[in-house]
Amino acid sequence: MQILFLSLGALAVVVLIVVRLLRGRVSTDRETAVPGRNVSDVVAFTITLEVDEKTSLFILLGKDGCINRMGSGTAENSDGELFIGNADPSIFLAVRSHLTPGMLRSLAQGFRMPTPRGASCKLTVIFQFEDKSSHGISFFYGSESEGPPKDVAAFVTSAVTWTNAWYENFRQNALRR
Repeated sequence: MQILFLSLGALAVVVLIVVRLLRGRVSTDRETAVPGRNVSDVVAFTITLEVDEKTSLFILLGKDGCINRMGSGTAENSDGELFIGNADPSIFLAVRSHLTPGMLRSLAQGFRMPTPRGASCKLTVIFQFEDKSSHGISFFYGSESEGPPKDVAAFVTSAVTWTNAWYENFRQNALRR
């Protein structure tokens, strides 16, 4: 009788996991969102885009002006060199202004978009807070299908746009050496 109850319990857990997968939402941590986080608490963040398990874009920006960037974020990106330096801290503030409270409410979760088409894509955004803790959010989708929500896409686009001048300048200087 005990084996029957254990088997039913295990089956119930498997059914719950399958239902979540089919709904397009995969939690990377419990359903608990990270409480009490405000946009102004964010002191650094990273954005990583992998296309077919190859890093296509990596950006790290810090409130103090630290900056790391690799790649363009396109599927055909061939630049695997990471450039590290310092930039005007206003770049961080400009990009952070695109961060929404809704994104912070989704921390510690992963989202799998239904019916992905094209190359497999994984977008991960991780935020570091004033208290030195960090939490992230991930999206799994196809290059030819629906991607992350509009607010997340706008945040990533702003990071690419605001870091492009620094990235291209640093890259050109590196090529000259």
